[in-house]
Amino acid sequence: MNKRKKPNYKLRRDIAKAMLVVIILIPILIINKTKIFNFPLYISNIKYSGIIDSLFEANYKYSEAKNTLNYLKENKKISDDTKDYILKLNSKGYNKTTIDYLLRNLSDGELTEFLSKKYNKDYEEYIKLDLFDYSKFDRYLTYQKENKNLSIDDIVTRIELNLDKTYYEDSIEIKNPNDITILTNKYLEIPDDYEPKDLVDMSDDYANNMYGQLRLRKEAYEKFVEMCNASREDGVKFYAESAYRSYNHQNIIYKNYVHENGQEKADKYAAKPGFSEHELGLAIDLANIWTITTKGEEYAWLSKNAHKYGYIIRYKEEWEDITGYAAESWHIRYVGVETATKVRNKNIPYEEYYIKYIANKKKTNK
Repeated sequence: MNKRKKPNYKLRRDIAKAMLVVIILIPILIINKTKIFNFPLYISNIKYSGIIDSLFEANYKYSEAKNTLNYLKENKKISDDTKDYILKLNSKGYNKTTIDYLLRNLSDGELTEFLSKKYNKDYEEYIKLDLFDYSKFDRYLTYQKENKNLSIDDIVTRIELNLDKTYYEDSIEIKNPNDITILTNKYLEIPDDYEPKDLVDMSDDYANNMYGQLRLRKEAYEKFVEMCNASREDGVKFYAESAYRSYNHQNIIYKNYVHENGQEKADKYAAKPGFSEHELGLAIDLANIWTITTKGEEYAWLSKNAHKYGYIIRYKEEWEDITGYAAESWHIRYVGVETATKVRNKNIPYEEYYIKYIANKKKTNK
């Protein structure tokens, strides 16, 4: 009769111990899987492990967390409260794109103030826009309430143009009136002593000089002559009825308009001195015996061809809420061929083009 084999109690104890270790380790591994999977980032930034934890809790990927942490370190944007900012923003419902923007662009005081406000779903759309400026966020919200039909892009653009402020009263003086692309309107004022240095006399062939010699900046005039010659080859003729005006000349025109039509109508149809494109020496009022109208062949030709010579039709009816002036089918403005072509192709008011593609570009390149 065979003897029963004696159980290997030592082996059983070792297996039981191993199983116990596994049972204990599994929860630990699960709890710390983020640290384990992202060990290199933690080991190289032990001091900031709490911030790294919060970034991953906000659904950052490894590369995103690394880039954000490096940015915060390099730009000295880390404080004792950075971890809490991330966690609180995440708990409010803001996504990682928004959190990243806020961490990179706001001070501690601004972050604290932002966290005191209710969650705003539109905020995550606002920050995607190139023109977005956090310091103007309250203005966006106020303007949005008053103009519910506008898109968020329209709101940011209009605030950047200061359309929520009082025209003429809250104006800013432009610093570079010699720039042929410079914008002037009811919010951007030309220095009252400015006079272009390159004004030239316009020939009687292209201008009505009966009531005084018309002048225009040299480049704008040369292109105007080219445009007039091209239009005449197509059987369409127009000439300059008004061009450069000095500050004093514009002042006389404006005061006469106020006297004859009242302040409200004057501000719709005429510019105060210091705010007229004519003072830049780059604007022309056209005529052909009679005023140019949108139904005339002159307007049709200009709509199709003016950009080839650097000119844009400045004031259209559909843009009145942006430009601040009633439509003027006879008013053209020189901005250069490249810019005029882009403005025409986009079919947007010059205010919008300027603030998005000229002023913003300069701001970005500073």
